[in-house]
Amino acid sequence: MIVYFAVSLFCILFDRVYALFGHGVYSASMSLMFLYPLVGGALAFLLLWFFIPGGDNVPCYRFSYNSYNSGVAMLTIQSVLTGIFEIAGTSSPYLIVFTICGWALLSIGMVIYLWNLYHRRASLA
Repeated sequence: MIVYFAVSLFCILFDRVYALFGHGVYSASMSLMFLYPLVGGALAFLLLWFFIPGGDNVPCYRFSYNSYNSGVAMLTIQSVLTGIFEIAGTSSPYLIVFTICGWALLSIGMVIYLWNLYHRRASLA
């Protein structure tokens, strides 16, 4: 969770430094990229830690955790690249791949975690 706060801070600093060299051109994707690690990472894991204590004891936790984190990272990178391309005045057809893969990994991680959490709770009852 602390790592996600640090990544969010880095994203804000990266945006500010990049804006200095952007010749007055800004991008909403670049300016708001910090929200992916802040909301998708720090807030999600804070809520998980608060509402499901011991939630890391489910089977396949590491796989779902890594999938979710990879999804957040891909969405953040997609936002950075979109911002860079917008500031440069160009585009790329491959950015949609980052978006689709990012949301897919995020969803896979959440579904596997919730599925295993449900079955763990069902077996304990």
